[in-house]
Amino acid sequence: MGVSVLYSAIPPGSTLYARLQREKALSILVVYLFPYGCGIFRFFEIDPEEINEILEDFIETHQEIFGSELEADWVIAELRSELRLTRQAYPGIEDRTALLEKTSVEIEKRLSQELSRRKFANADEIVEKLMFGDRTLAPTLLSTEESLGLISLELVSQGASIFRQIDPETLFTRDESCFEDFERWRNLYLLAAEKNEEILVAVA
Repeated sequence: MGVSVLYSAIPPGSTLYARLQREKALSILVVYLFPYGCGIFRFFEIDPEEINEILEDFIETHQEIFGSELEADWVIAELRSELRLTRQAYPGIEDRTALLEKTSVEIEKRLSQELSRRKFANADEIVEKLMFGDRTLAPTLLSTEESLGLISLELVSQGASIFRQIDPETLFTRDESCFEDFERWRNLYLLAAEKNEEILVAVA
């Protein structure tokens, strides 16, 4: 048994990012929807019936943050609009994602061993941050427990620098189940660094 870890790049210069730092209802909605579909930027592409069911559950379980269903509908509409605008302003953002499906423990172990072998100081600590982030989303609005992990620009840059030195074949053979997950995760870091984007993280 293991957990799945989901990643999605987010542009810190976007209006969406700025609003998530100051609008609690919007931040809570993003945290709630993050595990569904193929990344937050593709949430509204999944089956409409499933979308409605998920959003109804969200409204029902978060009544305390909305004055009315109308207000909840407004927040959902605002998120839909911001996701669309972000995709227009940052082409391909919806595809800058990765999923470690029950492979995170093995990937973390092998990467830590490789960095230790290369004499990286604090290898275990570095890898843990690369996996789960060095910050959280909207720390002034949400507690650590109710938020998403966030991989800062500085850590994205550090991670990309590390991953340029480590090919997937360094850690795994191509027929191992972790190979493709590690490759996608590594590529996400390289792309996010190139685009100056941070990365959101959730454990599911």
